[in-house]
Amino acid sequence: MTDVHEIEQLLYRYAIAIDTRNWDLLDSCFTPDAAIVMSVAGRYPTPAHYRDKAKVVLAGLDATHHVFSAVTVQVDGDRATAHSYYQAQHCRNALAPRSLFLIGGWVDDELTRVDGRWLISSRRGTAVWFDGNPAVLDMDVQPGANPALLA
Repeated sequence: MTDVHEIEQLLYRYAIAIDTRNWDLLDSCFTPDAAIVMSVAGRYPTPAHYRDKAKVVLAGLDATHHVFSAVTVQVDGDRATAHSYYQAQHCRNALAPRSLFLIGGWVDDELTRVDGRWLISSRRGTAVWFDGNPAVLDMDVQPGANPALLA
């Protein structure tokens, strides 16, 4: 498997970990000291802090569906960067017929090869657009709000 393919697979494992609430799999995607900044979810000094917040937020949802695409990777020895688009669908059935909230944007990752495995050492997620009902995520977002201004 090429480095680029391994890094793409890592991004997909992250999505699967979040959507299946597989916290061990989520932890395995990051270096222990990775900093994570998500424009609509906050700043986290370590993956453990991010995971703990995700557990709380996702516990109130019936389902999520994260998709990564247009992945571009630059490898330089045991370090790499990746830029990818994402869409993250969130569902809270109790709010039907307005039970969905979709966020789209991109993610910029720095990666490090550790013991032969690629891991995310830094992540910055930038929301670019919203669609649906922000109450699904308990967000007070007005129609037409610029997600970049919510950080």
